[in-house]
Amino acid sequence: MGFDDRDLLAYADGQLAPERRGEIEAAIASSAEVARRVTAMRASALPYAAAFNAQTLAPVPRELSQRIAAIVSAESHRQQRRRSGWPGLAAAFAAGVLCCAVALRLLFPGAAGFSMTAQVEPWIKAVADYQQLYSRATVKHVTEDPQLSTRIISDLSTADGLNVFVPDLRAAGLSFKRVQRLSFHERPVVQMVYLPEQGEPVALCVTRDARPDEKPHAQQIGELSTVAWRHGDLGYVLVGKGSAQALLDLGRHIASGQANRLYGGTGSSPVGAAA
Repeated sequence: MGFDDRDLLAYADGQLAPERRGEIEAAIASSAEVARRVTAMRASALPYAAAFNAQTLAPVPRELSQRIAAIVSAESHRQQRRRSGWPGLAAAFAAGVLCCAVALRLLFPGAAGFSMTAQVEPWIKAVADYQQLYSRATVKHVTEDPQLSTRIISDLSTADGLNVFVPDLRAAGLSFKRVQRLSFHERPVVQMVYLPEQGEPVALCVTRDARPDEKPHAQQIGELSTVAWRHGDLGYVLVGKGSAQALLDLGRHIASGQANRLYGGTGSSPVGAAA
């Protein structure tokens, strides 16, 4: 029976079924490459459960609650003065649209030009779901390992044919923490994690995407802001819980090719040039 990175990750986390462990252990004993991948996965283990349990949900803004309550109350009074039928339905629909507009303005100020549609590319949705597990406590005490980062970037190039580099985002107040190889539908996905001076972690993820180049565009997925773009047969997405506009500005900076390199040689493809 074959195995993939999901099986190796389950083995590294101690969650693989007992009947499968022998197969992985035999592969580790006979293959230095498999042993290296398992070692890298174990080294990248983070305290997700504890970090997730420590998170708290932000309360609904008082201004949002008050304004929606006022709109609903006013519409209720208007409805009482009108006969039932189409005019009343139209007014109720207008009130609903207004409530949504108020909510979006209060929750995402300055959101003009941002995509709020439900259509999200599957790999980006998977990355966002993974990012939901991250909090500041998840990576706060993670110490960057330059040797491991260099080896992972090199392996991505030689084993996966995925030529990327890790951008230096210190000028934007983001400290690089780690890079790891993930997998989505047997397709490699690179995740680079950064921690701002304050606030929650930001991840830059890259995978193959042969569709035409596309400029950075923002989209909200739950409480996460995302900025995605495509360039040179690669797809990119920035994911974080901070300001949507700040993330869009950062995405444009990276996509323009202005960011310096932390890891990855001159042979690596630039992280975009589509701004």
